[in-house]
Amino acid sequence: MESINYNIEKLEHMSEVLKAVAHPLRIAIVDLLIHHKELTVTEIHSKLNIPQPEASRQLRTLKTGNLIKLRKEGNTRFYSLLDPNISKLLHCVENCTI
Repeated sequence: MESINYNIEKLEHMSEVLKAVAHPLRIAIVDLLIHHKELTVTEIHSKLNIPQPEASRQLRTLKTGNLIKLRKEGNTRFYSLLDPNISKLLHCVENCTI
């Protein structure tokens, strides 16, 4: 049997991406950012009807997972997707679930 060589760094990156979106609120936030391009934490918590600290916590996890980026303008922080291709992942998960 032929052995297969995997790129461990690539697999670890893939695992981190999946962990970062592995929560319903984080999926919802990513979906909002797909459709609105850039939002503040206030806009996110308002649109999802969740407490602002919860939105901030989920945004922090997405940022740690390198899925979103932060832009500051004065005291306002704007969040957007680091890579818009994340929409392909969400589409696949939505259509591949049993």
